[in-house]
Amino acid sequence: MKLISEDILREYGFVENAKIVSKDIIKVFSKDGFDVVIKLDGIFYINLGLNYPLKDTASLKKLYKEVKSKDLIQVK
Repeated sequence: MKLISEDILREYGFVENAKIVSKDIIKVFSKDGFDVVIKLDGIFYINLGLNYPLKDTASLKKLYKEVKSKDLIQVK
């Protein structure tokens, strides 16, 4: 279980999405319509205005599976 970083997101096939811009958002990474937002106060999945904090790969995989109904696997 690793802490989430930009490199980890890229390992799982997420790509930087420059279309989403906000003063609070540093970067956004997307994969299959699943957006992970890097803000000053942490890394989150945001849905319907609710922030779901993502701290490690286990929480990312769990939430991705709940939302997309498929496993998140590493891209090599």
